[in-house]
Amino acid sequence: MIASDDADVIVVGGGIAGLGLACALARYDVRVLLLEKRKASGGIHRGDSLLPRSTGLFARWGVLDAIRGAQAQEISRLEIHHRRMGKLCELPLVQPRAQHPYLVLPHAKIEQVLLGQALAFGRTTLVRPAKAVDLLRDDTGRVTGVRYETPRGTLESRARLVVACDGGRSIVRARLGIDVAARFYDHAYLGLEADRPASYENAMRVHFHEKGGVLLMPRPTRVGIGMLVEAGSGERWIRMSDDELRAKVCERAPILRDVAIHREGAHVYELARAHAPRYVQDGAVIIGDAAHCTNPTAGQGMTMALGSAGALADLVGPALERGEARLSRVL
Repeated sequence: MIASDDADVIVVGGGIAGLGLACALARYDVRVLLLEKRKASGGIHRGDSLLPRSTGLFARWGVLDAIRGAQAQEISRLEIHHRRMGKLCELPLVQPRAQHPYLVLPHAKIEQVLLGQALAFGRTTLVRPAKAVDLLRDDTGRVTGVRYETPRGTLESRARLVVACDGGRSIVRARLGIDVAARFYDHAYLGLEADRPASYENAMRVHFHEKGGVLLMPRPTRVGIGMLVEAGSGERWIRMSDDELRAKVCERAPILRDVAIHREGAHVYELARAHAPRYVQDGAVIIGDAAHCTNPTAGQGMTMALGSAGALADLVGPALERGEARLSRVL
């Protein structure tokens, strides 16, 4: 067994929740060890909506300018369209005097920006790929660290706090013995991209269709596509020919008829909602999808994950900064 340097907080999972927590804890004098099993960010299409609540947190953490600098698109309205009747209505997404914007940025870029900021703050160390396999405990059963696999071999790290941000199938949550019952929706979510039509203005567009609606979100040269499909149909959609896929997408969202459809990174999510009965067990904490997951439409999942990260950092950051060995008083 190889022993690695200890940290104040071990964050298992380098997705939005884990990276958000690392950025939030950077406001305190806290050492963070971030363990991420993926070799790189991105790869498949995921949520890209940053609601005002999330951009407000980014402003507090000092990362909002970097998000804007990554060509995040600002939107302020929702448009509802029908394939035969055209635009049915338009609604505001942001209150007139809102302090913070609604931004859209591809998920992989959000992760890249947050990771860059967390590392730039100087108190976060990243280990990737690193897959958590077990928890370390003291004689009382309290969690004191993580055992994880890397290309170098199996390592162990210890910290005053372990936080699981490793998603809906959380290994850490399972090791803590927290059972979560997932309730699956009767539909799934196909994510892909298309070139941006010349007539497309920055807005969230919903195209109604009896076979399943389509959500379009702006990007600098493309639009993100989220289309509702039948539950359990993922393999059929991914194996569909380019011509058939294009025909089915354009049937539901006619604005895309004259632009190219891009399927690199296309993915079908089987959607579920779940909520853990508790967030703290044996001194460890679960947040993000490990604690609560929902339908990801319009950034709900990211908003919840970032909100949890901010709340946890505000709760434990001062105690960690003071050097308190035990956090039972605040957790």
